[in-house]
Parts: sequence; C-alpha cells; structure tokens
Amino acid sequence: MTGNCERLANKISAQLECDIERIIEQNKRISKGFLRFVNGGSAASKKIGKINPLINNPDNYERILIITPFWASSPIPAIRGFLDLYKDKMKGKKLGLILTNLGTDPSEVILKYNELFPESVTTSSFTKSKGEWEEFKENEKIDIFISDFNDN
Repeated sequence: MTGNCERLANKISAQLECDIERIIEQNKRISKGFLRFVNGGSAASKKIGKINPLINNPDNYERILIITPFWASSPIPAIRGFLDLYKDKMKGKKLGLILTNLGTDPSEVILKYNELFPESVTTSSFTKSKGEWEEFKENEKIDIFISDFNDN
C-alpha cells in the first residue's frame, strides 16, 4: 500500500537477478485514514486472505524470498493466504523474509512468521522509525540480508 515492499523487492531482484511477483489479495484494503486500522484487526485475528493466482510457480524455484509489511504485530492476510496455498511447495527450499514497518519492534512478528513457514527462514526488517529506509542504510541492510540469505 505504501510502495516500500515493492521498492525493496525491485532493489533485491536487481542484485540477485531473480524473478519477482506481487502477491495480490482479492479483498481491496483501505490504505488511508482511520478505516485502515481494519487491516490490523484482520491481521491480528489471523484472517487468511484469498489471493490471485501466481504467475510463477513456486515449484520452479530453489529459493523464495517474501517481502511484506505486518499489521498489528501480525502477519498480513495476503501472506497467510499465500502460505495456505503454497506452504507444501516451499518445503526443502531456502526461504527468506523481509518485514517492513513504520516503527514497531519486529522481533515478536518474526517469531509469528517463523511459525507459519515449513522451513527455517533468513529474516531481516526495515523500520522507518530507525531510519533504515534512508538510502545508505537501506542499501547496507539489503547487502547484509543478501549475504546472510546466500550463506544460510
């Protein structure tokens, strides 16, 4: 909704020279104003979003990286929907997770996401309040994540 995940995905895709795909939930979410807090309620209540079919089949990849925000310290419905459909296809693959947020400590959320994945996950987070979206810090964090992702 803010473009932060897409920007990070494009940067990482360029460095890894990999395919990229957007996970699109069929339910339209409100991204502005007070009603956007409904999104947090659907995440906190563990709603599984219905997503559009993927163009790229996860079976065709050895490594899968998911870049996603979290709402109300919880995985978002679209990612729950993706994992509901494709969790079995991710077994035996190298998995990565990058979380984006505006200021909440992601450590609790990382634990929640790790419970959803079938394999161990290389993780990182980008938090606006810590200034990690400033160009230099963002590029440095991306480089560290890619190094960790390639090594694990």
